[in-house]
Amino acid sequence: MTVFKGYMKITKRNIGFILMYVAIFLGVSIAMQASASKNEGSSYAAEKLDIAVVDEDGGMLAKGLENYLKQYHEVSYMENDEGIMQEAIYYENVDLIIRIPVDFEENCLEKGEELKVTKVPGTYNSIYAQQQINTFLNEVKTYMAAGYSMEDGLEKIAAQKPSEVNLIDLNGNSGQMPGYAYMFRYAPYMFLAALCYVLGLILTAFQEKDVKSRMLVSATPQRRQVGEAILSFLVLGVTLFIIDIGITFALNGREFLEAPNLIYYLANTFVLMLVCLALAFLLGMFITRASLVNTIVTPLSLGMSFLCGVFVPLSMLGKGVKKFAQFLPVYWYEVNNDLLSEYQSVEGSVRNTMLKGYGVQLLFAAAFIGIALAVSKYRKQVRN
Repeated sequence: MTVFKGYMKITKRNIGFILMYVAIFLGVSIAMQASASKNEGSSYAAEKLDIAVVDEDGGMLAKGLENYLKQYHEVSYMENDEGIMQEAIYYENVDLIIRIPVDFEENCLEKGEELKVTKVPGTYNSIYAQQQINTFLNEVKTYMAAGYSMEDGLEKIAAQKPSEVNLIDLNGNSGQMPGYAYMFRYAPYMFLAALCYVLGLILTAFQEKDVKSRMLVSATPQRRQVGEAILSFLVLGVTLFIIDIGITFALNGREFLEAPNLIYYLANTFVLMLVCLALAFLLGMFITRASLVNTIVTPLSLGMSFLCGVFVPLSMLGKGVKKFAQFLPVYWYEVNNDLLSEYQSVEGSVRNTMLKGYGVQLLFAAAFIGIALAVSKYRKQVRN
């Protein structure tokens, strides 16, 4: 196992780089998962704002507006003091301040003047609140035009119940992306960067003239040398695969183990690992100096990650980018990952799409290996 030990020795020297890429993957995945879980719950619910009201009128209509806003937001009262209001906005103690002027009914209801709203710069919360204020005033006008008094109109508005939205669970995931799906989404960057970098360094080391000469005159048969090289590749790939799955399990626990499509996630990630090993092997055939490894691997891993939906979801990419990304293996991995995050049950057309994704990725792996072997054979013929 001399060749295998040589590969493992070089891998051990570069363990720091592997851990660095694992740490980057872990940090990005945790940050994005935390951000998504924070925002996902409010995606289908109205957001409550912290609204401060400066009531200079104190009339029935003003009180009715305040009670109306309390149904949807957290409403507090504030003095008509510019210093206090500016401080509250500056420190973002409130999202916006609504000033109800004297003669509110006459100025805003009859003359149609808009209320003065002060918001935190750079936010759009005021649009949401102003729409609700306009809705309230229009409803008051409608009731009064129909012959209701101000008091009766406000009572009718107060009796209205907010609309309820119920999500139909068509796919079995309640319209939410499971947390562990984010871990799998960012896995390609770790596999691409770590495997291509480390294996690139290994292959460049074994392509040195002196090393090649020693291997050619070695007592170890050529077939065994190739077998030990493949074994070392698989050991590194499977180790990274186990690390990825272990991190995902550590962060998601039972939710991950009880996922109904767990086997598909594992298969998709394992196929990706094989693709990255094949790509690393191909790069190793072209890279002749260790100094070039980082120069090639970094833009390759980052570029493919951005184009194929790793860092930017596929749903946000343009049609042109998606068409180009179809010629890259990571795209098909992300297509499968998105399907698994949307559907709890993999059957029918979803299953067919998944199998297609697996097949395309394996074809890429076979193509990379075929090109690498052809290059290796050509170089041998040139030397001979």
